[in-house]
Amino acid sequence: MRTFSEQFLAEVEAFLTASRMKATDFGREAVGDPSFVTRLRQGRSPSLATADKVRACMRRLEARCAKGATRR
Repeated sequence: MRTFSEQFLAEVEAFLTASRMKATDFGREAVGDPSFVTRLRQGRSPSLATADKVRACMRRLEARCAKGATRR
């Protein structure tokens, strides 16, 4: 069984792969910290409040991309 931190990092990595967004750009957009993803990769565990904020950002960015795809 994976830890919360491992699961959360997997979610972020999957989002980055799917969106083709740079880790630094995502960190800046999600929490105002371009080093955020690097620190997760190094083993840092986010607070639950930060994880919620990041997940909300991912949903917002996914929705933005979906809207852009339907406008074509």
